[in-house]
Amino acid sequence: MALEHPLYHDFQRLVRRSAARARKGAGKLAEQLSELENKPWDESFRTWIADAKRQGLDPNDVGDQRWGDARIGAEAQYLPLMNADSVVLELGPGSGRYTRHFMPRCKEMVLVDYSKFVCAWMEEYFQGKGKFRVVYAHDYALQAVGDSSIDTVIANGVFEHIYLEGFYHYLVTFRRVMKPGARGCFNFNNILSEGGFQHFRDKLPQAMGKRSIFRFYHPQTVEKLCREAGLEVERMATSESRFAFLTFRKPA
Repeated sequence: MALEHPLYHDFQRLVRRSAARARKGAGKLAEQLSELENKPWDESFRTWIADAKRQGLDPNDVGDQRWGDARIGAEAQYLPLMNADSVVLELGPGSGRYTRHFMPRCKEMVLVDYSKFVCAWMEEYFQGKGKFRVVYAHDYALQAVGDSSIDTVIANGVFEHIYLEGFYHYLVTFRRVMKPGARGCFNFNNILSEGGFQHFRDKLPQAMGKRSIFRFYHPQTVEKLCREAGLEVERMATSESRFAFLTFRKPA
């Protein structure tokens, strides 16, 4: 029998330690990927669904109890932009609190979200309630949505979480998918309003290097982004609320 080299056992220990580190690293990576799959509001939606099931309620009734009646914003800002013949793209429908008020008032909805949980929930929740299709937004281009195919674009509670570059990319995409003369509306956190700056202060991380999941914009910045994306600004509605609403149009 050949004699083992004196370093043989040291080498074997090194291999075992390296393999253990690799397994640990792979597990940590899988955990990190799982966290990335879970988007910021997914857990809230899951809670609403579970609570609604126990109480025999619609999950979005539970959501309205937590976040306010969506009908108010829908009637005031978004529903006037659509009619029975409209194909409506909603970016970031979430649990469908606003969507459920839009769907009976339009021809078809294109529901776009970057949460896989939300996309699956939309397919189940709106089954049999109207004509719709769900698009998973893996990037800003939304290539699954055809050019000049959309009559109305809605995005409520979306741009308050999107950084400047992403904001602009989505506006460019809106121009591509909208029909000539089509209109849209979205809201954002207005840093100039009393409510906007208060929300900025409330959500300000104390630890150095940390960022809030909320984004805050100057209304003129948002108007500039729209115009540079090739969209016409119809109306900028501001108040002391943290939200400003911008209504826009694709040139005819």
